[in-house]
Amino acid sequence: MHFFGERVMGTLTIKNLRVGRDSFQIFVKNISVQSGSILGVVGKSGSGKSTLLNAIAGFETLSEGEIHFNDTNLSSLPPEQRRIAIVFQRPALFPHLTVLGNVCFGLKIKKHSESVQKELAIPWLKKLGIADLADRYPHSLSGGEAQRVAIARALVVGFPILLLDEPFSGLDVELKSGARKALKELVDELKLAAILVSHDPTDIEELADEVCTLEKGQISGWLKKKS
Repeated sequence: MHFFGERVMGTLTIKNLRVGRDSFQIFVKNISVQSGSILGVVGKSGSGKSTLLNAIAGFETLSEGEIHFNDTNLSSLPPEQRRIAIVFQRPALFPHLTVLGNVCFGLKIKKHSESVQKELAIPWLKKLGIADLADRYPHSLSGGEAQRVAIARALVVGFPILLLDEPFSGLDVELKSGARKALKELVDELKLAAILVSHDPTDIEELADEVCTLEKGQISGWLKKKS
């Protein structure tokens, strides 16, 4: 299947990133994620994993440090200009839009015509097994269905960076397996630079090319998995 969207390859680089939140701070000296690879981030609750993702996305203000994708300094840009796709633990779908409308939302913001929106969105619905839900509204979806809609919405816009914060937590075992396979294929095919936060060891084992451990806001371990 051919997937639509812009494909920009490169490296996501994070250097000397410091983010303060009340009495808690995270400091990350150096992270590098190449297009087509997934960095897994693990650690106990409260270690700073979600804060790190929010900082990369632009939802947290940096005390110091920089975030680059190739030659572009993302840390100086507002979130909407960073070209970062995000999938959170909670789908946060728009209740007044259908499944198709939710998936097309980013394309509509980019001012694509309705016909182009559908042309770009429908392959994602099919890939994630939700094409038959296109006309339904979020209130009628199961948690797993809603999460797949959120994944499709994030990926359809064709951004080169993908952040995932516990993206499969609402799925049952069988759906998790299929979602992991689909995500791995998409990262490989679209050459996304992806960061995955998960408490599920199977997510990390099956998806991550490298794994870093956060402890009290700092990287305490790093593992490059054998290919």
